[in-house]
Amino acid sequence: MSKTVPAALHHTCFLVRDLEGTAQRLSDALGIGPWNIWTITPAECRVHDQVSPFSFRVALATVGGGTFELVTPHSGRSVYDEHLEKYGEGFHHTCLVYPSLEAVREAKAELQRQGRDLVQEARGGDAFEFGYFRFPEIGSLVEVLYLDPTKLPAPEAVIRPSA
Repeated sequence: MSKTVPAALHHTCFLVRDLEGTAQRLSDALGIGPWNIWTITPAECRVHDQVSPFSFRVALATVGGGTFELVTPHSGRSVYDEHLEKYGEGFHHTCLVYPSLEAVREAKAELQRQGRDLVQEARGGDAFEFGYFRFPEIGSLVEVLYLDPTKLPAPEAVIRPSA
């Protein structure tokens, strides 16, 4: 059986407590931006294999061919809260994107067959699905993601470098 191969490295994620403030400071200091901001409330959520509704706020900025992601918890309890409590702000995960819902589900099933620890997963209809897997050999989580950007609403806010 061949493994499902990701389409690309999608983003690197950092957890923060002040999403807008951090995005503005990074934008001003590094010229990164614009930052598009959304509040994401998945239709289905599981944390440590238990149904656990949560939402989060996300800011995304394209840097060259990649994406920089900032995340902060919004409601409910998630691995974002756990990470901030245990480690504080900082690096959280790297994300691999898959070309279809079927492909990301195959990747999740294969990682579970390998015995990988699925710590959080969520779905938003046919717009997105993701799972975070623990990878102790690199000391972090890896997210597997399917995302159809055409099904996302317009950003709630956009942050640009200050003049």
